[in-house]
Amino acid sequence: MRHGLDVARRHGIHPAFAIYEPGFIRAGAALARASGVKTPVYRFMFSQQFAFCFPPKPYGLAALVTLTEEEARGAPWMVSGLGVDITPLIGEAVARGGHVRVGLEDALLGSTVTNLRLVEDAVRMVREHGGEPAATAEVRRVLAGG
Repeated sequence: MRHGLDVARRHGIHPAFAIYEPGFIRAGAALARASGVKTPVYRFMFSQQFAFCFPPKPYGLAALVTLTEEEARGAPWMVSGLGVDITPLIGEAVARGGHVRVGLEDALLGSTVTNLRLVEDAVRMVREHGGEPAATAEVRRVLAGG
């Protein structure tokens, strides 16, 4: 971790932390502060098929968002996971100002849905909840400022 954070600091890269358990938020925020890196991006790793973190339920998202605000106020975060259907959290993520990652890595194991379909469905749901997917240039611009 420290070596990776040193590389991020030297090159001005935002580290990204996969949050498999709530304590990872606290540890990541402490390490980021100590290493002087740019604001990390927190990727909340929900699961249904594995026994880590929370299932994709609003109470789990609320807990992770609250802890992130306490430990790393203003840091960007996203819902994602492994062995999970993350779509039940899309509306809540949009409402709370978060982001969404979908794709085959995040899908239920054994799913036959294509990556394209997962992304198209997520885009539709984000828009249905009042959000708009960010373009690559917009993400780069936001990260360049922080």
